[in-house]
Amino acid sequence: MPTGSGPARSENLGTEKVDRKMSRAGFRDSKDASPAAISAAEVQEQVNHILVSPEFRRSTRLQRFLRLAVDRSLAGEIDQLKEYIVGREVFDRGADYDPSVDSIVRVEAQRLRRKLREYYHTHGRKDPILITFQLGSYVPAFARVAHPEPSVLSAEAERVVILARPNPRTVAVLPFLNLSPEPEQEYFCDGITEDIICAISSIPKLQVIGRTSLFALRRIEDPHEIGIRLGAGTIIEGTVRKAGELLRISARISDSQTRRVRWSQVFDRKTSDVFSIENEIARSVAHALRAVWQPEWIQKAPSTEANVLYLKGRQAWNQMSRTGYQSAIEHFSQAISLYPDFAAPHAGLADAYTWLALWGMMRPREALLRGKHAAVEAVRLDPASAQAHSSLAAAKFFFDWNWTESMVLSKRALELQPCYLDGLQIYGTCLFFLGHFEDAQACLEAAVQLDPLSFRMNRTLGTLCYLQGRSNEAERWLEAAIALEPDSMESHYLLASLRLQQRRYDAALSEALECQKDPSGALGLGILGVALKRNGDEAGALSTVKRLAEMSSVGYVDPLASALVHVALGNFDSALDCLGKSLLERSPHALLLNVDPLFDEIRSDPRFQNLVSSLKFR
Repeated sequence: MPTGSGPARSENLGTEKVDRKMSRAGFRDSKDASPAAISAAEVQEQVNHILVSPEFRRSTRLQRFLRLAVDRSLAGEIDQLKEYIVGREVFDRGADYDPSVDSIVRVEAQRLRRKLREYYHTHGRKDPILITFQLGSYVPAFARVAHPEPSVLSAEAERVVILARPNPRTVAVLPFLNLSPEPEQEYFCDGITEDIICAISSIPKLQVIGRTSLFALRRIEDPHEIGIRLGAGTIIEGTVRKAGELLRISARISDSQTRRVRWSQVFDRKTSDVFSIENEIARSVAHALRAVWQPEWIQKAPSTEANVLYLKGRQAWNQMSRTGYQSAIEHFSQAISLYPDFAAPHAGLADAYTWLALWGMMRPREALLRGKHAAVEAVRLDPASAQAHSSLAAAKFFFDWNWTESMVLSKRALELQPCYLDGLQIYGTCLFFLGHFEDAQACLEAAVQLDPLSFRMNRTLGTLCYLQGRSNEAERWLEAAIALEPDSMESHYLLASLRLQQRRYDAALSEALECQKDPSGALGLGILGVALKRNGDEAGALSTVKRLAEMSSVGYVDPLASALVHVALGNFDSALDCLGKSLLERSPHALLLNVDPLFDEIRSDPRFQNLVSSLKFR
């Protein structure tokens, strides 16, 4: 039972009475004497700054859109910010305008959100007032910006944070603090945090900040500051003290702006009861936010030993490295051998094998097949697991080349857990391959909003923009990914590819050289060969082909790496031979043949088109 006198302390949210117009316009109470109160004049001054910026000054449409939305909002006329009215007043549509047929407002709203983010990442980085639009809404929200201290994040990483007005229904679960004398219990605390994130992500109509961003900011002492920076109005924090089989968990839910504690509780239990504690915390969040709660969303492990093995595997997987994935496989496999009916380690095993295959750390055909078998078993054991469905979606995508089935599975994962980031990532990727580019962009942008300090999410969105030829946007997202994880060979590879597309060959060579910090990275060596050729060093390019051949004699090397260099050298016969082998090996990067600009020179060759047709896009 919870400790302390009397029943567990619990507080409902409640809301203060506010002036209707100011509240509807996105302001705090006008009677609030705190420094955070915002006046209409400040908002109008901020709009004036935005409209003369490079991002907006050449776009009359975006200027009219932003001005209309702000003016109507300040006047308390948000009922006028409907798609039909915006289409008539901003885009000069006639009385017969039908939003279901003409998507101009939705498309331009997406562009407006994107341009505002660009502005606040560049010219407006230090502006005091933030103006944002939530996805699916034409009503602006306003907030006073609390800028990060330079000592907390690097200057590069600081600008990656996507500021947003703190929303009570956006939740940040801060890493639970380890109060145990053994530092190795850190994985146990992190596991509790991830379980609670997982459970809350299953509550409809809540937005849950991703673990990467929260863990990246864990050095900030003030938890409410973290919430404000990430746009989370609701904060969950706690501590864990573990001694043998005894466990004390203290948790509380509070408002990031007012600092008001809505709920707090201390649990003294056995470690076997940790899942019921996690569910109690998630249930309390749902109650505080008046959201729908379905009991027991957190799957219980069959034993403490099984849970420990799984948590150690996830901790290793979160390192996002070759050694991390391999260590994760060892822990997940051990858990499965002892408890074969425990679904979670099967899904974890599938994820580890998929990521080993993605960047050629293991022969893809072997790794992806193993991952698929593990994912199928995970779904069989737990049909309600979002992770299992997302893992199987990835396997169907990369191994079976079945984009449609993969999209169905990833969509099911998001139905089970609406804020599951891996689900958003694979769903957005499927949308892209099926030609739904705008929907793919919106999906991946939503993922980045939930986890802005995730280099993986930034990199995925940058890749999509690169493949669409949206050079400036791709550059911003890929540079953000590198700012967050400077040693990522994969991110440098993609930025080098973008520089080649931009014909910035010196910059491409610089990025390709960064890839060489991972000597086993074949794709990094391949892009180096292309960059050398583009810089006029044909001998250097040929030497990379020789080096790749030497590497393939002692281990797996994705043939696509050599194909890249052969295309640049004009050796199309050799390039086509390598590409055929890469497809047989199920290389994930071979899926990009038809859209990657690196293959533009060979695209018109009928033999190349035959290879593309073998992908069986459907």
